[in-house]
Amino acid sequence: MMLPQTRLLQRVREVCQADERLEAALLAGSLGRGEGDEYSDLDVVLFFGDEVFEQIDIKTWIEQVAPVDLYFVNSFGSPTAIFDNLVRGEFHPYRVSDMSILETWRGIVWFPSLADAIILDRTGELTRRLQTLVGEPRQDSPDQIQKICYNLVNWTLFGSNVLARGETARALEILFIAHDELFRLLRLLEGATGHWISPTKSLEWEVSPAAYVRYQSCTAPAEPPALARAYRATWAWAREMMAALARQYPINLPESLLMKLDQRLAGLRVDHA
Repeated sequence: MMLPQTRLLQRVREVCQADERLEAALLAGSLGRGEGDEYSDLDVVLFFGDEVFEQIDIKTWIEQVAPVDLYFVNSFGSPTAIFDNLVRGEFHPYRVSDMSILETWRGIVWFPSLADAIILDRTGELTRRLQTLVGEPRQDSPDQIQKICYNLVNWTLFGSNVLARGETARALEILFIAHDELFRLLRLLEGATGHWISPTKSLEWEVSPAAYVRYQSCTAPAEPPALARAYRATWAWAREMMAALARQYPINLPESLLMKLDQRLAGLRVDHA
């Protein structure tokens, strides 16, 4: 059975090919990596000729693909459509002279090949620029690892402070942010860095079962005592992984500060619960 995303993508290809104002088009996201399924979004990057760019009505352009139940510009400034089959689509229009923006993707976005990614390339320029994004980039530079560790320290201290103040909902939000950094450490140690930019994606089957069980112990409902336990569990695991990475890479960890945070978490009070 053909996926609804496949039908939409076929139509996107037809619309792109027919629009002579369009010079190149790229399919990003999971579909562009050949990982799409029935729950995937369409994530399409469009490069129009500079001289016609101001004439483009992107809403009208998207409506050529399929009936749209909702069109809006999302909080990141991207034109977004929800089609009548409940598939989401994000469309990112650029001038062709802005194609150099793809260089900012290096080390973050990657494709196993260009076969699924390129929708249209009239001049070959898109293919040339995308060549540097083929193949999974390494994520284990010491500078990057150290930055992740520092972010974990920051978010753990921040979250524990607002939890102690009594801001339970905010503390839960910050815990989710800390977990993104925690997952990056985990993915480094387990060699599962393919979904680096969205580290929760496919976590259930990309990390070891033992690691996933441990992650579950780091979660909590919006209840102060449970959140305090989750912060302690998160920090304990972070400490172990930071120490393991420090044995493998030349990173500098602020040991005195880490010990102070050990004490802060151990004595975290939630008397307002």
